[in-house]
This record gives sequence, structure tokens and C-alpha cells, in this order.
Amino acid sequence: MNIKKEDKLYIANTYKRFDLDLVKGQKELLYDSNGKEYIDMGGGIAVNIFGASDLQWKNAVISQLHLIQHTSNLYYTYPQVQLANLLCKKSSMKKAFFSNSGAEANECAIKTARKYSHDLYGNERYFIVT
Repeated sequence: MNIKKEDKLYIANTYKRFDLDLVKGQKELLYDSNGKEYIDMGGGIAVNIFGASDLQWKNAVISQLHLIQHTSNLYYTYPQVQLANLLCKKSSMKKAFFSNSGAEANECAIKTARKYSHDLYGNERYFIVT
């Protein structure tokens, strides 16, 4: 069975896929099952800003995997605090918000916009059109 048939058999039809089966990546380059090379210009959906197989990123992930793979935001982890610190310094924001889904990220953006509007204009402006 080929990948397209298996995909249709087991994966919900949520996206129209490109006629491209990627098998590996190295930095900004991606490779299909025939060995053809592509420059990764994709973005937005499941984007990894470090490129594919970036050695520094891979080593950091492997190192962390030897310690702990994942925890909920209900627990303290030092790597999360370190990342938040770095994000705050780089963005001049006071706090970082970590979510596990786009829905949570959108909810945070809406709440942040409401608070900003409330602080700037008072109680009368709280409706948001999304």
C-alpha cells in the first residue's frame, strides 16, 4: 500500500494535502521519497522555526528527553522558567503564557485584547469581533 492510500485509510480529511511525501529534512532543506530536494518555505501550520534537524536544537531536545519529556503547566519545571525568562527579555514583556493548543492561544489573545481595551477605554468597550 502507498502512503496516499494509507493516509486516506487512517487520517481524517482535514487538509488538502500537496502531492508531496516528505521523508527527511536538514536545516532549511526537505527531501521527498525520491530524494528530490526542496527549500522549506512553509509556515503557519506546525512550523518549526529552527529548520529541520538543526543539530543544536536536536541536542537540546535529546538532552531534555533524558530528563523528562513533558509535564502539564500544573507543575513547575526549570526549563519552562528559563524559556519564559528568555522570552520576556527578548520581547520586553513582563510575563510569558504557555498553552498546549491554538484554541488556548486564541483565548489568551482575546482576553489580552479585552483587558487592554478595558484599561484604555473603560468598561464600555469589551466586544470583540473575531
